[in-house]
Amino acid sequence: MKALLALPLLLTVPHLSSDAGPPPDGEATALLEKAEGRAAAGKYREAQRLYRKLAKEFPDAPEGRVGERRGRPSAFLGAADIVRHGDSENRVDVVLMGEGYQLKEMKAFAKLADDLPDYFRRNRTLGEYFSYFNFIRADLVSADNGVDGFGREYDTALGGHILGTYAGHVGVNGGEVRQMLDELPDHDGQAIVFAKLGVLGSGGGGIATIGGRNMKTTLHEFGHSFGRLSDEYSSETHKRGPTKANVNVTNDPDPERAPWKHFIDAKVPGVDMYQGADGRARGAWRPTANGCIMGAGEFYCPVCREQFIKLIYSVVDPIDRASPPPHGGRTTEEVVLEGKELVFEVTAMQPANHMLSAQWWVFPEADAPKPKIGSKGYGPYDKRRQKAKREPGRLMPIDAKPAQKSKGKRDGEHEFKLKRSSVEPGRYRVICRVTDPVQLRGSRHPWVLKDDRGLLQSEVGWWVRVEEE
Repeated sequence: MKALLALPLLLTVPHLSSDAGPPPDGEATALLEKAEGRAAAGKYREAQRLYRKLAKEFPDAPEGRVGERRGRPSAFLGAADIVRHGDSENRVDVVLMGEGYQLKEMKAFAKLADDLPDYFRRNRTLGEYFSYFNFIRADLVSADNGVDGFGREYDTALGGHILGTYAGHVGVNGGEVRQMLDELPDHDGQAIVFAKLGVLGSGGGGIATIGGRNMKTTLHEFGHSFGRLSDEYSSETHKRGPTKANVNVTNDPDPERAPWKHFIDAKVPGVDMYQGADGRARGAWRPTANGCIMGAGEFYCPVCREQFIKLIYSVVDPIDRASPPPHGGRTTEEVVLEGKELVFEVTAMQPANHMLSAQWWVFPEADAPKPKIGSKGYGPYDKRRQKAKREPGRLMPIDAKPAQKSKGKRDGEHEFKLKRSSVEPGRYRVICRVTDPVQLRGSRHPWVLKDDRGLLQSEVGWWVRVEEE
């Protein structure tokens, strides 16, 4: 269920490196690192004590201000990796938070957070791209347990409160969630919050809030918060405005105007026009009869699955690494072919059950294609404040036959050898394009039928100088 309340805007909390004040004190830095280490090790009471000591002994230092912030009764104490598949630069970082967990209960939240990644791995859509995610536990302490509502207010880390729904779904303060995210050195604005005493859940704007610990609810709300998907159930949970067309819901019964028309045209089994969605029995249509977790099902339907994959690739580049370091389209940098050959290597991302393909071309400098037609923003919400990890855009078509095609090894490695015997002296552009075909064994159709933003393809290139022998 989508959150009813607009998430408040927030001025970014400065990181330690940008706090104004005297130069860092060696003792203060050591004390801060010690406190963070205690929190990461699950020694929360000791971490809280060290933060308060830091605030008291170094009140004017940047570290002291961090200590004051983290030493409050309801505060961020630290963070630890639960599952790290790679550098944050090319992964989707999902931050897990607990709301309403007092100091003595934080180890229970740590256990809950440890269990969550396995639910992602077992989901067919998220599990196929499980290696594209990092899961990070943010350790938040709350002075109280409760959820605000019915005239009662509690001191908690994220301002948990009861929403105005018939069942009293739980929500949190979006600004306070983002304050906690900004305590981390890097994030994608994606948080899953478990409210200890809340019920049901809500999601949107990069924040999925779960009452208790229900994992099916977690995947549904993550569909809202990360996937930007609409509800596909027909039962009314609260008063809503008019239905708006979205990826998986429309107010128009005409299949020719459906957002998922490309699935209907491709005759993907089960995808059509079904009335009853967006919390209403009439006037809204969904793409599948039943089974989608955005309704009352257990899995993401083909339409929702396509959306998830494209959003994952809005953050994660299909090319994880390349060697030697690639060159931009316009640069004087180059590598020189002096011996018999030059070896180029690309490591592609590796889904669970299929591999990405690579194509290689060699062009004389005058014939080298431009890298992109243009880029369009499609990334997570926090990119309002952080530079996007990717700037995807559709690549210029290349009509020439590739010099090599490769499916790669199981570890995602692709290799191309430029041999002196195959080129004349001069300057060349070597290009590698990697594509995710999203074609799994046993699947009649690719999981992504329409990629008009060029999200599932990436390119690197090198300038090569071939000298006279």
